[in-house]
Amino acid sequence: MQGMRKFELQENLPPNGSAKAVLLKWNGNQYVPSKDETVVVYDYVGQHGTKRDRGYCFLSEESGRWEAACGLSEQVEQWMP
Repeated sequence: MQGMRKFELQENLPPNGSAKAVLLKWNGNQYVPSKDETVVVYDYVGQHGTKRDRGYCFLSEESGRWEAACGLSEQVEQWMP
């Protein structure tokens, strides 16, 4: 999908709710928070996330809002022993 962006939540995102997030940018080595791209991400698919989770969003042509698409996950994965 064109315009898909990676984001990091700055607060908890309830299912079917909204939360502040910062858009991430690639620095040549990893994704890092951009300094001037704070947005509100809206969930319309029943996802949820907690502060610092990362996912993908897009700017909807229909709603004019940044909508969470998928991929909400913790930044540091918990591996089972």
